[in-house]
Amino acid sequence: MERRGDEGRKRKLEASNIEGSPVAFDTMDLKNLLDRMQSQIDGLVAINSTLQARLDGQAERQAQEVNGLREKCEVFESRCGSLERSIQVLKKDVDWSYSAPSIPRRHWIEQGHDEEYADKMEDILCRIKGDVTSIRNGETISCTCLDYYGQMAVLHDDALLPHFKELADAIQLSKGIQEINIDNLELHPSALGILFPAMEGKVRNIDMRNIGFPGPDAVKCYEIIASSIRRNHALKTLTWTDNQIPSDDQADLLIDSVIKNRSIKNVRLENCFNQSGANGCRALAALMTCGRPVDWIDFRGNALSGIDDVAAAVASNLQLEALRICDNELNDRDAELIAQALKQNTNLQRLDLGGNSISNSITSAGFEKIRSTIYDPSSLNAMESCNHTCWVVCVEGNGYDMTPRQRRNRKLYQLLSTRHLDGSNARHLNAELGEEQFTIRLVPKVLHCIKHYSSDQTADLPIPLSITFELIQVLDDARTI
Repeated sequence: MERRGDEGRKRKLEASNIEGSPVAFDTMDLKNLLDRMQSQIDGLVAINSTLQARLDGQAERQAQEVNGLREKCEVFESRCGSLERSIQVLKKDVDWSYSAPSIPRRHWIEQGHDEEYADKMEDILCRIKGDVTSIRNGETISCTCLDYYGQMAVLHDDALLPHFKELADAIQLSKGIQEINIDNLELHPSALGILFPAMEGKVRNIDMRNIGFPGPDAVKCYEIIASSIRRNHALKTLTWTDNQIPSDDQADLLIDSVIKNRSIKNVRLENCFNQSGANGCRALAALMTCGRPVDWIDFRGNALSGIDDVAAAVASNLQLEALRICDNELNDRDAELIAQALKQNTNLQRLDLGGNSISNSITSAGFEKIRSTIYDPSSLNAMESCNHTCWVVCVEGNGYDMTPRQRRNRKLYQLLSTRHLDGSNARHLNAELGEEQFTIRLVPKVLHCIKHYSSDQTADLPIPLSITFELIQVLDDARTI
């Protein structure tokens, strides 16, 4: 009986599989359920990605707004600080007169200086008093009384501090100083603490050359200068020439202050890196990749060997109009990196490489690699793809004081003129533009371009008519064959 029952159940199961296939039906149901669930999951993932993108965009916009507000706050704080200093000066200067005590001649002799130095200091004190009086009267927009270029270095002396204070107060109360030149002068933290705060919000151009900083106080001096530069939102140009930066830490202070002060558009850091103390390539790359536009960077004479990061910054198409890296001992490898970078850059308008062709620097082969980037005569397409934006000093083929369109026109015209000398324009056009019948259809456009390009031709190139005549003659002969 049991055997018969088992067989019955078996037959019933087989029959149900044949009729409705319940096992298969359950599997199909499960698969459909899983597909629907996966579809829902995919939809949720897509929605989540969209929401995350919106959130990221909103966060980025908010971060930009916060940064903008922070910059405005810094500007307002700087202006408030300047106004407070002006008020303090006005409080004590109701009836102003030059009150810094005179320094007797014997003081300089007692300090161990000679008669010539004493004579020089008397002249310097007169110059400071003259500039102070002119600034107070609103007559001077440039301050040169601290510029001792080509003269003996002026060493620090506490007796000079009251005279520096007179100068600082005059600058503080001025409507603005176009430029202040400081050259061949030793500056201690005490002098910097008087002069530099007064410049904030007042001086547009600071030009410092051959400045001496006492060794023990060098770090403090850089901190004072960098802090003031960062806060001086009137500053447009900073020149730092022939001031050897002792270490990367001090270089970082100076570069960071320039980066954070978005008002600064022109930076000249010349002959101040020797690679043993402070790495010029590192500093230049940091300045170029800071993410804010700069008009002009002059980095002459800083021994920039191995400019991989600098070239990568140029290739990133940074917002920089002019880069001067002359007299930097660059070599042919550096030239190749520059050539590759210029292929990617459409913003740089001037690149100065002067002084890099001397011994162990860029050879003619290196300059030719750069030249091929701005003038490639292998074909019209190659010439069209060249860099027409940048004028490269010391490299032929890119005219000065031209728009990119004018440079392009001149190069194309020069290419057609060179080919014209051996009567090869038609042959080249056939090879570059296709079969003769298509080339002939392009003749009117080519002739129009020649006329257009000729407006930017140089005097020694063939006149437009001769090139036009060659193309008409040769291409017309091809059409009639």
